[in-house]
Amino acid sequence: MRRSVLAAGAVLAVLGAGCMPSQRLAEGELQRLVVLSAPAGGEAPLHTPVVGERTLPGRWVIRQRPSVIWSAISLVRAADRLEEGAAEIEIAVSPAHAQALGGVLAEARAALTDLADVAEAESGTDRRRWAAAVASALGRLEGVARLASVEDLAGDGEPEEEPTGLAAGPLLELVAAYLNERSGGGLLGDLAPAETDRLRAILVQTVLQVGFAAAGRNLPADVRDAAARAMRDAPRPDAVAAALAPLLEEALERASPGSGGGSLGRTVRTVLTWAPKALRGLEAFVNQWDAVRSLDVAFHQAGGKVRVAVTLHVLPGREVVLKDMMWFQPVIAFRGSTRIVVEAEDPATGEAVVAFEPVEGGGGVEMRFEGLLYGLARLLAMPLADARLRELRVQAEGGEAGARVLNVALVMEALGARGDPRRMLVFQDVRRRALRREALDVTSTVTRKDLVFNYLTPEKRYTYRRSR
Repeated sequence: MRRSVLAAGAVLAVLGAGCMPSQRLAEGELQRLVVLSAPAGGEAPLHTPVVGERTLPGRWVIRQRPSVIWSAISLVRAADRLEEGAAEIEIAVSPAHAQALGGVLAEARAALTDLADVAEAESGTDRRRWAAAVASALGRLEGVARLASVEDLAGDGEPEEEPTGLAAGPLLELVAAYLNERSGGGLLGDLAPAETDRLRAILVQTVLQVGFAAAGRNLPADVRDAAARAMRDAPRPDAVAAALAPLLEEALERASPGSGGGSLGRTVRTVLTWAPKALRGLEAFVNQWDAVRSLDVAFHQAGGKVRVAVTLHVLPGREVVLKDMMWFQPVIAFRGSTRIVVEAEDPATGEAVVAFEPVEGGGGVEMRFEGLLYGLARLLAMPLADARLRELRVQAEGGEAGARVLNVALVMEALGARGDPRRMLVFQDVRRRALRREALDVTSTVTRKDLVFNYLTPEKRYTYRRSR
């Protein structure tokens, strides 16, 4: 509540100071900007993607089915077909299994948040605090491993508890394999081949590699097995952190200095920044699975690039709502049937495009500007209108040194608008960076941040700028 009041006060101060000027658009300017660029319709040949050493089906059809028993049978069959290398796969998932998956994703997100805090800390951070943070992340992930895999059996040969989150296991393994691939194999590189498909081994290796790298140390060879044993032997996941913290503190004290001076790979840092937000969105989606009829995901090869087409069918009279994933985010609501086409980054322009196409009458994705802040902005600064989202464009420029520019443009159609419904939201985030060189390290630091926000109607452009 306090945060909302303070933010509202800041908005009033900004608007009162006249920091949201507007100017008339030139004739035809908006029409030129909103021309949809992503491909629509027409199916290209299916593509079978490869993540790590695993070949995935080119098409996934996931249907909502109320029966828990049928869903469990379907998940087992799907796992078998995945191992066989099937080109297409169909799965039935019950709302109960989806809720279990949501719980697993919530724990994984919390663990990643703990790990991100470790990665952002200075390499000289207190050894005890570092050990507690890494142990906390491993404790959360032990709960994930027990819910999402059947590899751990009790003495009588039965699972210690029912693995209700089985669907999360393959998903987390694929994420780790993708991260390992993008980081040049350094994340899971010293895992034995037989371990790369075992969820606990992957999770432990990932956390320890990132944690020790953040502390500027190399991971000792014996720590992973010792940590895995302590996790396996703990009677409950919430007892893992207390058992691991002394072990990790001692391991850090004897670990050799890392050659990178504590810096993490760019891919790992990016994942730790964005993965919790992505998992929050996925968690919100699966928790509303009872409103979904089916989800169809297909990978296509077109013009030398891979295109992903996702078709979401929401039950009549229902909607799937994503909100509060990040501060100041508009509400995003899916209705009816919507086809989402993701076009990978174009090497020539550096632009990635996501198109939103209504498949049936009433289908589409709505953006709603709800809440106090948007209400104040609409009243005092600009005519924000709830709209149907048609296209998202993302373009990044620059590198570790100099200016790094991120451009995000949303093409929309205002709901219930009189006259021309076309609207555009454009964000530009500019971060000026400088390299800091030390004896055994080179780091990139942000020296200035500039944010430019534009809202375009058929007649005017409204602009807000902030620098710090």
